[in-house]
Amino acid sequence: MKVWPFVSGVRWAAFFIALLFCSSGVVLSAAAEPVEALSPSAAQAVSSAPVMAETVSFESALKASLATLSGERARRKPQALEGFYAARSYRPYWILKGAPRSEALWFLEYIKSSWKQGLNPNSYYLTRIEGSLDSGHMAMAELLLSEAYLRLGRDLGGIRIDPKPLETQKSYWKQPPSAETLLTHMAETERDIKAGVEALAPQGQTYKRLQEELTRLLTGPAPDYDAVLPLKFRGILNPYERDGAVPALRVRLGLAAPEAADPLVYDDALAAAVIRFQRESGLKADGIIGGQTLGILNLTRRHKIEQIIANLERLRWVDEHRPSKIVVVNIPSATLWAIEDNKVAFEMPVIVGRKKRLTNMFTAKITGVRLNPDWTVPPTIKKEDILPKLQENPDYLSQKGMELVTLAGERPRTLDPLAVNWNDISPSELSKLRMVQIPGAHNPLGQVRVLMPNIYNIYLHDTNQPEYFDKAGRAQSSGCVRMSAPKKMAEFILKERPGWKPEDTESLLRKGTRVDLSIPEPIPVYMLYYTVWVGENGQVVFGNDLYGHDAALMKMLRAIDGIFLPVNNESHERG
Repeated sequence: MKVWPFVSGVRWAAFFIALLFCSSGVVLSAAAEPVEALSPSAAQAVSSAPVMAETVSFESALKASLATLSGERARRKPQALEGFYAARSYRPYWILKGAPRSEALWFLEYIKSSWKQGLNPNSYYLTRIEGSLDSGHMAMAELLLSEAYLRLGRDLGGIRIDPKPLETQKSYWKQPPSAETLLTHMAETERDIKAGVEALAPQGQTYKRLQEELTRLLTGPAPDYDAVLPLKFRGILNPYERDGAVPALRVRLGLAAPEAADPLVYDDALAAAVIRFQRESGLKADGIIGGQTLGILNLTRRHKIEQIIANLERLRWVDEHRPSKIVVVNIPSATLWAIEDNKVAFEMPVIVGRKKRLTNMFTAKITGVRLNPDWTVPPTIKKEDILPKLQENPDYLSQKGMELVTLAGERPRTLDPLAVNWNDISPSELSKLRMVQIPGAHNPLGQVRVLMPNIYNIYLHDTNQPEYFDKAGRAQSSGCVRMSAPKKMAEFILKERPGWKPEDTESLLRKGTRVDLSIPEPIPVYMLYYTVWVGENGQVVFGNDLYGHDAALMKMLRAIDGIFLPVNNESHERG
């Protein structure tokens, strides 16, 4: 039994085992002025004030600086910061006897190293803070350090973008803490500022391990294999086949060329290395190099850096405080975990949505199970899948055991599919027809549907097509998640019902009639999207960006802050 790291920090099984000082650098895209940044006029007004004379108290200088900020940033409404200092009688937090405290200097280094968390240090007033300290403007430095704390705390503490382009909603994810919450935290941790700052970031082992890997990628030499990427084969490459790109494949996997054999042949030693790579990457370990395997083989260091940054960002969206019993689905790896008492009860492969009908990222609550479910065909499937089949074969619905119901008129009524002109039906007429698959062998939901209301109408269910679990790629559904072990999931949920036994489930399934079974306390379910994870041996594993969400997220991050990479060595990629 493995301990689930969302709560414990110990690595998971198989794929999702753990969840969850450089001052020079280059910004990959021009960083916009931070939302909370001082306007140029405000910065000039404060920085041009005379250096505080001994006869002028720090309190007066701080009040004057706050007044200037308040006047110059009327839209910002910095009442929280003003209230924080008023409550402490304008006693400085970061400055002591006219000089920065050691904790302030440590925090400055923490800001400089925030790139290790995929953030841009320049978003946290770094240059202005250093300039204020160097010029002796301690009141301004005090305020800027506090402003940096607030912005960094918000960026580390929740979602900071509008995720609609990623087919999800902001409300599903952890919201950034308010200024008042962060300032209260500041006050409460004044005796241990270092611990207080470090507590702002996620504490899970995956987050920390990805930070380590990002640091390694950015500060170490580029891998030798980057020079041979991308690999290009004539088609799918099978063991023992010959291809001109095989020598480059050996370089990619760190193998030497064979001394006597044909170097262009995909031999046993190379196949063993490919199978090991596939297994570590969560792919079907068959030695066949198709699109999925090739995609991960072709990840350059730059790709991996950006993939880690995107995943660090998404890890900050998920609240680490959650119940001890939950269900987690990671969409890119098509894997489900059932967590109970903070431990992995079981995991299973699942089928997720294909790219054109993707599975959304969201959170919901499982309220029960439906046994022997019927299935009302969703509008997209009705229009794009069923209608063409009816135009070819008007008897298709009857052959599949499906009922046709019209919603036109005062009340629903059953129609004969043969009485409908499917070749001349309008979108409006089609929208008034409901196609219902009755329980049975033809039902794509199988025998079990998990009840988990959500706006996307996506749910976990059984399937009447188990052969899809044998495919190398499991992005095959129209959005819902098909489970390989649906009865195990049903028992995981239904044992919350007082006195419920597995035999009760089997008895109801045999009857073949639809029945809904609720549970007393809902079970949270998390539909997540992580393309980098920690393997069983602690290694960082890179998966496929199934829906292109990593690329879309990186575009959004560039727009708000830019992407900062330290440039301590000439081998770093720029641009």
